[in-house]
Amino acid sequence: MRTSTAPLLGLLALVATTSLGCKGGDVGEDSAAPPDVTHRLDDQLTFSDVLALGTHNSYHVETSGRPEWDYTHLPLDQQLGEQGVRQFELDLNWDSGDDVWRVYHVPLIDQGTTCDLFSECVAVMAEWSAANPGHHPILTLLELKDVAPTDDPEEAALMLAAAEEAVRAAWGERVITPDEVMGAAGSLNEAVATAGWPTLGSLRGRSAWVLHAGGDWNDLYTESGATTAGRLFFPDGQGDLESPTAAVHVMNDAFDPNIAVAVARGALVRTRTDGDGDEARANDTTKANAALVSGANFVSTDFPAPHYETGYVVTIPEGTPSACNPVHAPEGCLSTDIEDPALLQGRQ
Repeated sequence: MRTSTAPLLGLLALVATTSLGCKGGDVGEDSAAPPDVTHRLDDQLTFSDVLALGTHNSYHVETSGRPEWDYTHLPLDQQLGEQGVRQFELDLNWDSGDDVWRVYHVPLIDQGTTCDLFSECVAVMAEWSAANPGHHPILTLLELKDVAPTDDPEEAALMLAAAEEAVRAAWGERVITPDEVMGAAGSLNEAVATAGWPTLGSLRGRSAWVLHAGGDWNDLYTESGATTAGRLFFPDGQGDLESPTAAVHVMNDAFDPNIAVAVARGALVRTRTDGDGDEARANDTTKANAALVSGANFVSTDFPAPHYETGYVVTIPEGTPSACNPVHAPEGCLSTDIEDPALLQGRQ
C-alpha cells in the first residue's frame, strides 16, 4: 500500500515557507533601472518556440579507462557563456551527514564533478544569469539518484525542501514556477495546451527546474500526479502526454514521433543526440541530425566541444546560440529573436 503523500506535502510547504524571509537571487542587484534586454518578438514568441543546446551530466569530469564516461564539461558558467548551453542536467546524491545534495554521477567509480554541492552549481548559474539578463530561459533537469524514502515522510520532505531551497536561495523570484505557468487552468497540461507557455519577454533572465525522477519521487512531489500547487519544480512527464502535471518531457529517443506531438501541444521536450560516447567515437551525427529537426526544444549532448579524436560536436545550426524551433516557432522567427548576443547585457 502506498504511503499517503499529504503529510509530506504539508511538511514541504512548511519548510519552504520558513525560508522565504530571505528572497535570494539578487546577485548584483542595486537601485538602478534594469537593463533593456527587449528582443524584436518578445511579446509574441514563447518558451515553446526555442531550440537550444543542452548538456548531459553537465557537471561531469572524465573517468579514465571508461569509454562511456570519457568526456569533461566546462564549468556551468563557461558552458553558458562560451558554448551557448541553455539546458543542464544535474545528478543529485543525498549526503545524510550534512543534509545536503551533492552533484556527481556514480559513487566511487565516476565522481568527477565541476561543482560538488548542488547549491554551488545553482549559484554559479545564477551569477552568470544576473550578469547576462538577456538570455532566454534556462532549463535544468534534476535527477535524484537516491531511492525515495516513502516510509519516512519527514526525511522525504527534508530532501525535497533542501533541493528547492538551494534553487530559491540563488535565483529568488527569477524561478519560473508551475503555478505561474498554470494560471487559472485546471492543470499544467491544460495550461500549456491552451494558453501556452509565457512569452520570452516575461521569461528572460530566468530559469525553470525539472524534477527528472519518476516513480516514488514524482508521486511524493505531486501527490501521485494530482497537483503541482506551491511546488518549485516541474515534474518530468516522461512522454505521458495525458498526465495532468506534464508540461515538460524528457524523451531521449530522438527518432520518437511523439516529440513533435508533445511540442505541438505546447509542452517542452528535451531529447538526446548521443550516449556512452558511441556517436562521438564513430563521428556519427545521425541521431544529432534527427534531434535537431524532431521539434525538441532542447537537444542534449556530451560534446558541446569537439571530441578530441574524431571532432564530433553538436551545435545549433545558425544558432545565436539558440534558434527557432522547427515545429513550434512561427514563420519569420529569427535566431536573434530567441536570443541576441548583442542584447545579453542590455542595450548599450
